[in-house]
Amino acid sequence: MIRIDVSEIKNWELIKKKHSEWYEKKILPNIKKAHTLLLSKKTKDDSIKKYKELLKKIIERGENYVIEEELFLGYDDDEIKNILDSIKKLKNDFKKSNLSEDYLPHKLFSYDEFPNHTGEWNRHKLLSLMEIEVCPYCQRNYISSFEENDDKRTTADLDHFYPKSLYPFLALSLYNFIPSCQICNSRFKGTKDTYNSVYPYEESFDDLGAKFKTSKEIIYEILGEKDANFFVEIDYKNLKNKDREKVEKSIKHLGLDKVYKKSHNQYIKDLLDNIEKYPKNYLESCVEILDEYYKDKNKKEKIIKYFIDIVKEPCRKRIENGEPLAKLTKDILDEFKIKI
Repeated sequence: MIRIDVSEIKNWELIKKKHSEWYEKKILPNIKKAHTLLLSKKTKDDSIKKYKELLKKIIERGENYVIEEELFLGYDDDEIKNILDSIKKLKNDFKKSNLSEDYLPHKLFSYDEFPNHTGEWNRHKLLSLMEIEVCPYCQRNYISSFEENDDKRTTADLDHFYPKSLYPFLALSLYNFIPSCQICNSRFKGTKDTYNSVYPYEESFDDLGAKFKTSKEIIYEILGEKDANFFVEIDYKNLKNKDREKVEKSIKHLGLDKVYKKSHNQYIKDLLDNIEKYPKNYLESCVEILDEYYKDKNKKEKIIKYFIDIVKEPCRKRIENGEPLAKLTKDILDEFKIKI
């Protein structure tokens, strides 16, 4: 999992402006209306009482609520748990109090109200302005933009990091939106509760110290042209307790251990072959051809090193640009102490 650094998103302030304006115009009036109505109703249900308090906090933040980096309004872990428990009871308590379901959080903060590709502000425009090209969850798949009928579209899903089914009051919050590939969003993550897991707007596996690794002995067999069956794992066992639990939870939710285990074995083999095996043999032969011009042994070694650096350049670019498999590339090269 990689971090989404909003300081590197050139359109971030524009995104915030457009999203808050849309929310203020389309969503906030109904929230205020619901809160006023609920205040006029005398109920003994604790779930409705907590819901009123939540709506009050949200209204106090005005149009900025959906663009705040702090998603949970200053609530601590226990308070959030109580809110989530209350939300589960709201539908029944609304029915008992003869309150309209239109004022439930799933309706007030309905993601369906955020257009897919129509109107002045919509999901496709948001995704296009973010310009995130690779899935932050798996860093395996491109989520690129494309043009259609003079309109910029994107192949990305807009995932809710905190599922809208469990956290309906965050269904429209900008910092709860993660551009992602369909495999991560739909096939693996789904509606799993991600609370206290690795949150891409704050940290990454790299930040926490989790790394891809494989078996040196088996890879060396491959470089020696022997048959070997190897696999990739994500090493996080030595992290601090809290960090280890967050990484473990994220791996499980996104199926990262499954999709990386053997899917990229050929890529790893080719990576090591191209850098460690073939260049030296090939380039030494090339230098021998030029032997009459470069009889000096030191000059030969410098030429070989120069050409090996050229071979490594694509790996450098992949890592620097955050292309698919950039972290896998970096971690495997680090494991084998290959400097690029």
